[in-house]
Amino acid sequence: MAEGKEHGSRRRAAPNRLANHRTFPRHCRTVKDVEAQSARGGPTREKDELYLAQTEIRDLKQTVAALRTKLEEVQAGRDDAVQAAVAAARDEIRQLHHAIQALRDELQRLQAAKEEEVQAAVAAGADEARQLHETIVLMRTELENEAAMHADALERHRQVANDELRQLRETIAVLRTELEQHHGRQFS
Repeated sequence: MAEGKEHGSRRRAAPNRLANHRTFPRHCRTVKDVEAQSARGGPTREKDELYLAQTEIRDLKQTVAALRTKLEEVQAGRDDAVQAAVAAARDEIRQLHHAIQALRDELQRLQAAKEEEVQAAVAAGADEARQLHETIVLMRTELENEAAMHADALERHRQVANDELRQLRETIAVLRTELEQHHGRQFS
């Protein structure tokens, strides 16, 4: 749309340029040249219009070429920007893949270390439980031995006490008999 306006404005402006002597035919360089050309029976109005049309076509072709060049430059710049963005994205993806792999490796290392710690704790707990069981068995054995020894000692004391009690009863019986005999003599 802008090109159409520009194109239309150039067509309308072309006669004004000729009237103002701003645009001259190719072979005329100054206002004097144009006046001299007119005096010699130079180009007519049709020739001037043809020349202006050709000049406008040439200018439009140059504009189109310049715009095409600019468009190609913009497109090349855009392509470069897209390629740079794609390269940056690929680089970021590669870095993220490396970071993910590093995190996976770290996670696996931590899980392995945790498993080792758990196994060590289980082994230590099992060893402690075994030691406690052995201690309980040993203490039970000692307690049973002491109980047996105590029972034996108690039985010996009981037997000694019974023996002593028997001897004391025998002694009492002998003394009673003697006392009765002694008293019986006295009373008899």
